[in-house]
Amino acid sequence: MQRRLMWISGAVLAIGIAVFLGVYLSSRGTSQAAPVSTLGSKGPTSTTSATKNPKVAAAPAALQVARTFLETAVQRKNLDAAYKIVGPDLRGGMSLAQWRKGNIAVAFYPARNAKTTSLIVKESRKNDLFLQVVLNPRKGSGVRTLAFTLGVHRVAGKKWVVNYWIPDPTYRVKATAGN
Repeated sequence: MQRRLMWISGAVLAIGIAVFLGVYLSSRGTSQAAPVSTLGSKGPTSTTSATKNPKVAAAPAALQVARTFLETAVQRKNLDAAYKIVGPDLRGGMSLAQWRKGNIAVAFYPARNAKTTSLIVKESRKNDLFLQVVLNPRKGSGVRTLAFTLGVHRVAGKKWVVNYWIPDPTYRVKATAGN
């Protein structure tokens, strides 16, 4: 009986090691699941054909929508204006009345530099623009400087809306005395 238990426990150990190695090796180099605020949206590495959406210079209207988004939705100020420039991927089917309550699928950040931060173009195409934004917190907010990826999409070839907003953990932000 002891011999059988020894063989069974050895087999269980071998299976456990095999499962662990399989999971560990298959998950190396993959990213974590996207947060709720980006569900259903395409990030900077979308699968849209490059011939249908070629690279172009960033559209001024798209940059203005991005700046307005930072000043409104991200800071929970003038949520009516934010509702008009947010696309369905971030709006999540919410009505304007629900949106006004502020419990929205946009990560809040108490930025002191929303009006002045640089909008760094990561990718710009005819109908899509992805920016990197570094926000500095207001004093006493208890949060640190963070980088975000912001995605703006042109709807029906006309109106630009923000459809992507996610913290960018791959961008390292150095702490300075002003942060």
